[in-house]
Amino acid sequence: MEDYFSYTAKLFNPDEAASKPEALKGIRVLDFSHVIFGPIAARLLADYGAEVIKLELPFYGDLWRPATYWGKYWKHSNPIWHNITKNKYFLSVNLALRQSKELIYKMAEDADVVIENFAPGTADAWQIGYEKISKINPKIIFLSCSTYGQYGPMRYFPGWDLLAQGASGVLKLNGYPDTDIYYKLPDYVGDFVPGNFAALAVLMAIYYRNKTGKGQYIDMAQTEGLMRLLFHYTYNSVTGKAIGRTGNTDPTMMPASIFKTADEQFIALACATSEQFAHFTTAIGKPELASDPRFSQTLDRLKPENAAALTSIVTDWVKSQSCDDILALAETNQFPAASVADDYSIAFEKWRRDRGSVVLFRDDMYGDLVIAGPSAQLSGTPSRTKWLARPLGYHNRVVLKKFLGLSEEEIEKLEKKKVIGTYDDRPGLKPPVYYNLNEDPVYNYGKEVKK
Repeated sequence: MEDYFSYTAKLFNPDEAASKPEALKGIRVLDFSHVIFGPIAARLLADYGAEVIKLELPFYGDLWRPATYWGKYWKHSNPIWHNITKNKYFLSVNLALRQSKELIYKMAEDADVVIENFAPGTADAWQIGYEKISKINPKIIFLSCSTYGQYGPMRYFPGWDLLAQGASGVLKLNGYPDTDIYYKLPDYVGDFVPGNFAALAVLMAIYYRNKTGKGQYIDMAQTEGLMRLLFHYTYNSVTGKAIGRTGNTDPTMMPASIFKTADEQFIALACATSEQFAHFTTAIGKPELASDPRFSQTLDRLKPENAAALTSIVTDWVKSQSCDDILALAETNQFPAASVADDYSIAFEKWRRDRGSVVLFRDDMYGDLVIAGPSAQLSGTPSRTKWLARPLGYHNRVVLKKFLGLSEEEIEKLEKKKVIGTYDDRPGLKPPVYYNLNEDPVYNYGKEVKK
């Protein structure tokens, strides 16, 4: 009989993802959202086969296209943008014009999901909100993403990642208890985490609609999504006490912290059980610690004075070892340890590549780019990357001809009236300078082009 790990390696083989069916094939999503919170929800659906049409303003595009906090661009694009918006169709429509709304209404007739993250009430004021769209398509699932929700006294307050982190309570718990310095969670966690919850809500609504035929409105508040990572307030309500900040330690186990190694690396150690702790003490050549009355039981190790003493012992030992040596000892002696990965290791470590956790994707427009792999490994319907982000308005003809049945003449009229458009010369909106759009069959869908 085949061993379990050989079996699972074959079952989840990332090289076979493209030949397997897509879980959300046939689901069409109109993505009105911008920046990260809404777009990441739409991208998660696209990764598993949904047909996501991203609508942007002509000549301006999504605010995140030209945005990059390190001030550099890659092939006239923002590298982060490709992870946020891959696998989508890019349609550029001027929402201020009546004819544009007519295009949106026509697309809504056959859509399954609409996603927007304008300020609450904006989509409704523009006549593309749930009330209007649900009359056109009663089965529509309409997702509104905002910082504080579509109703309640905070609904008009502006907000984004950092404000949501503060309002959710996560900032209050991040850092060390003996300082007044707080730390923002990096890489727009306040957008990405609620965005994942939003995609989950859409899937639940799709399931319900498949059973009942009924669509519904989803109000996804960024702050509430982040709050679901915390339950400290429940403890406070019962005890009247705050758990407070715990720095780099885990309040439920000891030793548990991040330590600096002899070769200037960082390693995380966390022993959850007495058995793991015993394995650790044997590995470091101090087995007597496992029977020390201060450390023999988990609750004893968690007492402040004992925890401090144990942490000091572990810190001194880690200082004398290289990161690789500690990891080798952890594997041999079966205690939990992990190196603190940096950007480079995440991009290039072999085990991540073997799993498809990160992927070196070869795109016909942009070339090679390391991108995120699947959020979850599905054996039968895995996610896949079909293409990276595209220039503003790249799929205009694909969407309008293939999805709406418009002719070339009708599209040219829309272009002349500036109902639809493409990019200007600002970074983030245009294709790479070396790329010839005149020979691109997708950009010129329905036309004869040279290849």
